[in-house]
Amino acid sequence: MNDILQHTIRFFILASIQILVLNNIQISGYINPFVYILFIILLPPKMPKAIVLILAFIMGFTIDVFSDSYGIHSSASVLLAFLRPRVLALVSVKGGEDLESIGIKQLRINRFFTYSGILCLIHHFTLFYLEAFRLNEFFDTFLRALYSSVISISMMLLIESLFSNKKSR
Repeated sequence: MNDILQHTIRFFILASIQILVLNNIQISGYINPFVYILFIILLPPKMPKAIVLILAFIMGFTIDVFSDSYGIHSSASVLLAFLRPRVLALVSVKGGEDLESIGIKQLRINRFFTYSGILCLIHHFTLFYLEAFRLNEFFDTFLRALYSSVISISMMLLIESLFSNKKSR
């Protein structure tokens, strides 16, 4: 029961940060940080895949509703949730099967950076290419997704390190 409350709180905090703060920030009109995906990234590896996909859709849909983005966040979030176990299997020692939860403490900083970085890149490239939906802006969209991923990964590492330090006290 405590885990459900923790995930619910994380959902509302990350969605609120995204909707109220980060959706209103565009660095150079080019870079958009998206940290709401940290909710999906941190879901327990043993959680049923169907539940993870549903939660990812709900998070993406919530962001879509408040961003007027017509389903691109939902699509990118569900793809991220679908590929998450494969990426975790790539970066963790035993494929993530032995982990109760995901975080910097469980994966260590290098593996967590790789895990969250790959998922963030997948999400951002999907999101920005669905948004552009034109190949004539391929390189511009590529750079926008890459730069936004760098900022988002940095912010997610900062948030996770703050919360993981707070949990250990």
